[in-house]
Amino acid sequence: TYHWEELKYTEELSFLYMVSRMDANYAAVSRAFHEIQKRVPDFQPKTLLDFGSGTGAVSWAAHSIWGESLKEYMNIDCSAHMLSLAEKLMRGISESQELCFPGVYFRQASPVGPQMTFDLSVSAFTLNDLPTYAQRIAKVKNLWKKTNNFLVLVENGTKEGHQMLMEARDVILKEADKVKEEAHVFAPCPHHLPCPRMLLDNILPCNFLQQYEPLPLSWNPPHKTERFSFLILSRGSRKSMEPWPRITQPVLCRKRHIHVHLCCADGTLQHAVVTSKKHNRDLYRCVWNSNCGDRLPILTPNIESILEDKSTLEDQINDSQKVNTASCQDQN
Repeated sequence: TYHWEELKYTEELSFLYMVSRMDANYAAVSRAFHEIQKRVPDFQPKTLLDFGSGTGAVSWAAHSIWGESLKEYMNIDCSAHMLSLAEKLMRGISESQELCFPGVYFRQASPVGPQMTFDLSVSAFTLNDLPTYAQRIAKVKNLWKKTNNFLVLVENGTKEGHQMLMEARDVILKEADKVKEEAHVFAPCPHHLPCPRMLLDNILPCNFLQQYEPLPLSWNPPHKTERFSFLILSRGSRKSMEPWPRITQPVLCRKRHIHVHLCCADGTLQHAVVTSKKHNRDLYRCVWNSNCGDRLPILTPNIESILEDKSTLEDQINDSQKVNTASCQDQN
């Protein structure tokens, strides 16, 4: 029987975590932030809340994108050693030196009071550290209450990580319906329906890959790849969003045709085959240059017109696994 035990970050463990995970965390969170920046360029957050801030990777990633507008970075972590290390990284070599950018705060407890809200709230690789479903859901609800615009959740790209995000997704949407509050999934789902991957007998996690340059340490290769799952929830109506499907596996480019697997606005997974001869040339080029995780700028009726595989969803997944040696899914 597995017994969950809280991991207490000592000074040594905090340093080891920084060396092994800070760069990967930064890469995954940056990828999620760029989803917002690309689609909502006018979004200029002034305040950031990072729950389970660890070594401060979220603040660094947020500053690289919204550094001109952000005035407050609230880092919350229960480990005093983690907070101390994060502050040292912010100050550089000398502890007497000012922080690399102003407005950064480190706390061991979350701010209380309904008036304490933030434009952007984040929990990255932290929900998995909470021992029970009830505690995870309570924390997600609390983060949502403190969110003015976007709530960003990032976890490992495993079945467990994906399931935790889907639990959070369902709870927030149901709570919003109860109080007649407008909330929607900004990314990666193009719909509010049950995740089609969770409906399979063999559940497949919805995850993505992000290549990055690791810390310049002797044992690190020039490049690494992080597999992660993410969820972005936003306040407001979904009506203004384009119902574009998202590519869920690496695009398979063959000599005269392309295989692309899509999560669509109707809550289904589809396997489309695009050819240069049969379909619009612009569509063919668009699909050719797309990657796993991108949204495809076409609507559902057009998706149906390019579908050529009419097999069941399970058959589509099995077929794609046979031809796709670089799958974007983690089966473990």
